[in-house]
Amino acid sequence: MHFMSWRIDRQWNGRFAIHSSRIDDYIVIDADEQQIEQIYADKGVKVYLASARAQMTTRVTETGESGEAKIEDSRRRGAPPKEGAVPIGVTGFSTDDSE
Repeated sequence: MHFMSWRIDRQWNGRFAIHSSRIDDYIVIDADEQQIEQIYADKGVKVYLASARAQMTTRVTETGESGEAKIEDSRRRGAPPKEGAVPIGVTGFSTDDSE
């Protein structure tokens, strides 16, 4: 199985290019860091929205009795718990919602 992916390469001029393994060519060239961040932010939103839609329709799961008990605990506390710091893959970065 061949996974399709994007790879960010640094060009000789110091700018960045995004290579797509789907077409084996560069789909973005001469971008600066801010442009790359925006492209990935836009793509991330699309990916997360597609995943959320699938989970709410074709892959929906039920909370069950234990899940409903946890939801009721959150209602009594006034808010659901935070996840805290969560590593993002092997990037060395993490998200943190504890604030």
